Amino acid sequence: DYTFSRGKGCKTCKGTGYKGRLGIYELMVMNDEIKALTLEGASSNVLKEAARKAGLKTLRIDGIEKVLKGLTTVDEVIRVTAAD
Repeated sequence: DYTFSRGKGCKTCKGTGYKGRLGIYELMVMNDEIKALTLEGASSNVLKEAARKAGLKTLRIDGIEKVLKGLTTVDEVIRVTAAD
């Protein structure tokens, strides 16, 4: 069971519902397969798929995990990330 929040807004946050900053991160670790694909000039889509298979957590997934922890909202994650 999860409870999702929505930013309400106030003078401090200038009506946005957000105060301060919270990073979401994506880190691609170079392994032999990704290195070979890079040297072959593979497209970014091919590289991203290889990275996912190797355990890459995308920006949107990291954001969703933070939503589930109550640190941000679904609306904000969708606003700042591209669809995977």
